Amino acid sequence: MKRNSFPSPVGDVLERVFNKLSLDKKIKEMKALNLWEEVTGEKISRHSFPLFVRKGNLFIKVDSSGWLTQLTYLKNEIISRLNQRLGGGSIKNIYFRLGEVKKERKGKIKAAQVRITLRKEELARIKERLKEVKNKPIQRVLSRILIKDRKIKKERSPEP
Repeated sequence: MKRNSFPSPVGDVLERVFNKLSLDKKIKEMKALNLWEEVTGEKISRHSFPLFVRKGNLFIKVDSSGWLTQLTYLKNEIISRLNQRLGGGSIKNIYFRLGEVKKERKGKIKAAQVRITLRKEELARIKERLKEVKNKPIQRVLSRILIKDRKIKKERSPEP
């Protein structure tokens, strides 16, 4: 990319940083989790819960084998709707797992009461990924985003 003497717009700089750190992909993955209820509808979302996305695979917890079977038949349609809303082929497959789906009244998901902390190695890995970002304020913001992302993944898929 040829650099001119004019300052680059902040949006362009952030886009390059997000692409370099693969944050645009992570943002789309988080968006897919948030779109689950909207894309599937209230009835399906009462019996299912999006856990996490890994390498384009969306993992969903389902409360009964009947719903698991039904959602398996609807899988391609759901993937298509999600990718249409996300603006690309972010979701390649959906895997369903049987488990308890806890909901509060009005379909709101219960907030976790447990405080998630990251190990020193995880924090060091995040810091290492951000080493190339020279702008300290942007580095701090990106660090908070990556830490929050890691905590959410740990909460949704606890390690044994």
